Amino acid sequence: MRLDSAGNEEQYQSVGLLCREALISVAQEVYDAIRHPPANGTAPSDTDVKRMLDSIFDNELKGSGNEEARAHAKAAVRLALALQHKRTADFKTAALCAEGTLSVVNMMAILAGRRGRSLG
Repeated sequence: MRLDSAGNEEQYQSVGLLCREALISVAQEVYDAIRHPPANGTAPSDTDVKRMLDSIFDNELKGSGNEEARAHAKAAVRLALALQHKRTADFKTAALCAEGTLSVVNMMAILAGRRGRSLG
């Protein structure tokens, strides 16, 4: 709804903020410090969505066979985090951000075994 009613840069940026908040919520729901240890050993804070999601993706999508899925998920997260600060935000960027966020949320549901068959 926010995307459909947006008409200026600040309103499109707010779509990025909502996407970021959605990603924080899903990361907090799925992230498990024991199951998803960060590669660099630094534990993420409760709002460090990028580090939480990176840890989840790196641990749940290991190996070269999952390289594209990891890249897709990480790019969608970067897009959402960047949009909220983009001074030239427009409908196209906000719409792409919303779609990318939805994709990551669905990926997280699959990885957490909450959509379709459990992947273990």
